[in-house]
Amino acid sequence: MYQFAPSQHINHVCFKINKTSIKMKLFIALFALVALVAAGGDHYEEHKQHIPIVHSELVQSNDGTFKFGYESANGIVAQEAGHVKNFGSKDHEANFAQGSYSYVDPHGEVVSVSYVADENGFQAHGSHIPTPPPLPKELVEAYAKVGSHPEAHHEEPASYKGH
Repeated sequence: MYQFAPSQHINHVCFKINKTSIKMKLFIALFALVALVAAGGDHYEEHKQHIPIVHSELVQSNDGTFKFGYESANGIVAQEAGHVKNFGSKDHEANFAQGSYSYVDPHGEVVSVSYVADENGFQAHGSHIPTPPPLPKELVEAYAKVGSHPEAHHEEPASYKGH
């Protein structure tokens, strides 16, 4: 069990709460829950047995670096390591994490995902994650041409301004 050292502090951020926003989020969450229950059907199989953890590790330090990993007896494996970039520079600190996880799907296939999470967001990679098709060569060339001639861009019509 990990205990926080007295020197560690948790930063709190206050957000202005909009009642309409809360109602909308509650509605979306409720809708998602109903959709999940409705779609449940035969995709969910209840397991009443305890699945043991066969390996577990956690290493954390006061400078924000960490490493954890675990493996369960049913084939689930996860690991992650991370640190704070520019630690101590309040205006330039950014969290960085890199890891992977895998599990066995209902068809017996191993599904693996690796990821990086940083100031650019969460980027996951795995053979089962859909990727967009490549852009046509003509479109790439057109974007490059437009980008190389910013003076050729026209202003929007006056009728669009102010709307």
